[in-house]
Amino acid sequence: MEKSKPTWLIYVAMFVAFVWLDRFLKNLVSSRMQIGEAWPSRDAFAAIRYTINEGVSFSLFSGHPTALIVLQSALFIVIAAVLFAAYRRGMHAALLTGLCWIVAGGAGNLIDRIRYHYVIDFISVGSFPVWNFADMCIVGGCIVAGVYMIFFYGRAQ
Repeated sequence: MEKSKPTWLIYVAMFVAFVWLDRFLKNLVSSRMQIGEAWPSRDAFAAIRYTINEGVSFSLFSGHPTALIVLQSALFIVIAAVLFAAYRRGMHAALLTGLCWIVAGGAGNLIDRIRYHYVIDFISVGSFPVWNFADMCIVGGCIVAGVYMIFFYGRAQ
């Protein structure tokens, strides 16, 4: 019996839902809090802390918004092309899902960079740098795709 690959609409819906949720959460935080404000408090282990990041991870390359937009756009296009090629080749749903999450997270942060020249971050846990839902999508997508590639790619399905 021939396996059928999930319809591309599943990945489009997932992409749209994740980008929408990222935008919703960032708009919610930025419309109700001041930059630097934290809830419940700055001293809490986990908090909603409204910050902006003009760079990339850990504020690297701050002060170069045009270069970051160009680089992130190029990366976004490359990963989207890999997702499309993987889908066309009938790759496993786990790999496609991971790539979809990465593309959705990249799109969410790219929208911020184009609109504001910075990214809105708001999730603070312990001493880890503040991040956002789009970052969570990117990291989660890398984990899902990585686990698939390391443990399952090339094995009989």
